[in-house]
Amino acid sequence: MKVLRDLADGLINVVANLGTGRDKAASSVYVTTTMSANELLDMYRNSWLAAAIVDYPAEDSTRNWRKWRAQADQITEIEALEIRLGLQKTVQDALVAARLYGGAAIYINTADVDQAAPISPGAEIRSLVILTPQSLRPESIVRDINSEYFGKAEFYTLSTGEKAEQVRIHASRLVVLRGKALPTDPSLSAGLSNLAWGDSVLQATIDAVRQMDSTMANIASLVFEAKVDVLKFEGFAELLADNQDAAVIRRLQSQAAMKGINGAVVLDMKDDYQQKSASFAGLPDVVAKFQDNVSGAAGIPVTRLYGRAAVGLSGSGDGDERVYYDRIGHDQTTEIGPAMRTLDECIVWQALGSRPPEIYYEWTPLRQMTQAERAEIFSKTATAARSLAGPNAGELIPMDALSDALVNEFTEQGMLPGLEQAIQKYGSLAEQGFGADAGDIE
Repeated sequence: MKVLRDLADGLINVVANLGTGRDKAASSVYVTTTMSANELLDMYRNSWLAAAIVDYPAEDSTRNWRKWRAQADQITEIEALEIRLGLQKTVQDALVAARLYGGAAIYINTADVDQAAPISPGAEIRSLVILTPQSLRPESIVRDINSEYFGKAEFYTLSTGEKAEQVRIHASRLVVLRGKALPTDPSLSAGLSNLAWGDSVLQATIDAVRQMDSTMANIASLVFEAKVDVLKFEGFAELLADNQDAAVIRRLQSQAAMKGINGAVVLDMKDDYQQKSASFAGLPDVVAKFQDNVSGAAGIPVTRLYGRAAVGLSGSGDGDERVYYDRIGHDQTTEIGPAMRTLDECIVWQALGSRPPEIYYEWTPLRQMTQAERAEIFSKTATAARSLAGPNAGELIPMDALSDALVNEFTEQGMLPGLEQAIQKYGSLAEQGFGADAGDIE
C-alpha cells in the first residue's frame, strides 16, 4: 500500500519544533499598518529621526544641483530662468513631500486655458506649484499597453477645497514624484492611489524609528534614577499606619535640606542611609544597535543620519557614503531626471526660444574630489596622453584625435575651465597647421 504525501520545500526538525506547527516563528506574518496623512505629518513634526529620514535624501539629491552643457551665454539664460522659478528649492520641497506622503507633483503653471490638454514644449512657465495627494487625485490607470502612460494615470483631478471647482489636469503638466515606489503592475490588488503614487518612506521604517525613540526616552527616564537615596528609619510603618504622613514628609524634608546645605546626612542612631546607583555600562552598545537598525531601514549611513564619525579601527565611513551617494545618483538619473523631462524642455524653450539638440545637463556628484585628488588625476591624464603620443607623434593615434579626446576628458573632469571655448576661438591643431603630418609636434 502506497502512502501519498504532500511535497513542500523547507527545513523540518520535529525535535526542535522547526518548521512544524509548534514553531514559534511559524505564525509570524507581515501586516501593513497604513498611516494617514495627518499621522505621517505628526510623526514628521515630532520625531527628528523621522524628519531626517524624509529630508536628508531630498536635500542631498538637490544640494549640488546640476550643470548644463552648452555655450556660456545659453547656460546663463537657462540658469537665470531656473533661479527666477526657484526650481532647485521647489524640487527639493517636492521630494520632501513625496517621501513623506508617498507622492507629490510639481504643477507647471502656464497661460494655457485648457489644463486637460497636453502641454506644449514652447509654453511659457509662469510659476511652479507643489501639489500633494491630499489635493491631487489620479484618475483611472491606463490599461492600453500601446500608450506611453500604461500603468500610470494620464489625468489628475485637482481639488483645492470642499466647495472649490475641480480641475482636470493632463499628466504632462505635472512633474510626478513618488516616495517609495511600489510595483507598477496594474493587475495587482493595490489601490489606485498606491499605483499612481507610492508608499511613504516612513512606512517601512516606522517600527525602527519608534523603537529608537522609545529607547532614548527610556534612557532619559533612567537618568533620573541614576542615583537614588535610600533612607531607613525606625517606626516608619507605624507612622504611616497612624496617618502621620506629615511627620514623615517633614522628617525627610529636613534631612534633604541638611544634606543640601552642608553635604552631610544627620540620622538617628537607629536610622540608615544608602545610595543606589544605576549602571549605564551596556547602554551605548544597545543604542548603537538601534541606530544601525534605523540606518538600515532608511538606507542612510549612520554617519549621515546621525551626523557622527564612524567608529572602529578601520571604520572611516567612506565605503558607506559611497554606496549612499551612488544611490542618490541613481535616483537622480532614473527617477528625478525622467520626471522633470517635460519641464526641462519647457525651460530650454523659454530661455533660448528654441531647443538645440546638443544641450544637456549632468547631475553634479555629491562626493567632490579634493585638490590633491584633482591634481593627481590631471597629472596622470596628461602623462598618459604624452605616453600615447610617443616620440614619433601620430604613429599610434593621430594627434588631432588625441587632442580632441584630451579636451573632452579635461572637460568631463572639470579641469582647465574654458578650454572648449578657447579651442573654438584659436582653433584645433589641424586648424593651426600643427597636424600630425606636418611633423611639428613631438
